[in-house]
Amino acid sequence: MRQALPTSPLAATGLNPIPTRLRSEAGRPAAVLVGLMADASGWQVIMTERAAHLAHHAGQISFPGGKVDESDATLVATALREADEEIGLPATEVEILGGLDPVSSPAGLIVQPVVGIVAPQVDLQACPDEVARILILPLADLINPPRHRRESYIREGRRREVWVIDHPDHYIWGLSAAIIVDLAARVGMSEQMTGIRMASPRRGT
Repeated sequence: MRQALPTSPLAATGLNPIPTRLRSEAGRPAAVLVGLMADASGWQVIMTERAAHLAHHAGQISFPGGKVDESDATLVATALREADEEIGLPATEVEILGGLDPVSSPAGLIVQPVVGIVAPQVDLQACPDEVARILILPLADLINPPRHRRESYIREGRRREVWVIDHPDHYIWGLSAAIIVDLAARVGMSEQMTGIRMASPRRGT
């Protein structure tokens, strides 16, 4: 018998409905899975360190995900397919909660973050073609506001600003950091909503 999933750390009203598609004129559509998993020490977030040989974003800390494929019926399907391909996470082991705000990259991607609860003790396996290692990071460390800061850099003659998460072991920046900052605000909002019952997660494909 499958172990019952824990209650979400997010209130039902704290997440966005996930659109089926993103507007193509906004950029090349993509989706990532923000997987939350509970263990004895508390809530964890599943992230990856991208393989060093990749042509783009090698070695960066990111969420499992990628560009929408023609075979993907929805953005949720994209996030779940990519998570299965990158870290061996079966879609049947994820309960979808909702979405965060889409984020855009300088490379022209528009990314839909999909938040879901991952079944405890699921067996994950990194795909060496894409992932150097799987990271299970404490949620409390990532969403701690004093660890969030803005950093600027010059690209193609333009100054850009990105979010950075000050983590003791990993440099998390850019889209992944922006997603964490958004998640942190919603978890904080949920904690303030005393008396509101957390909604049960729903399965999505």
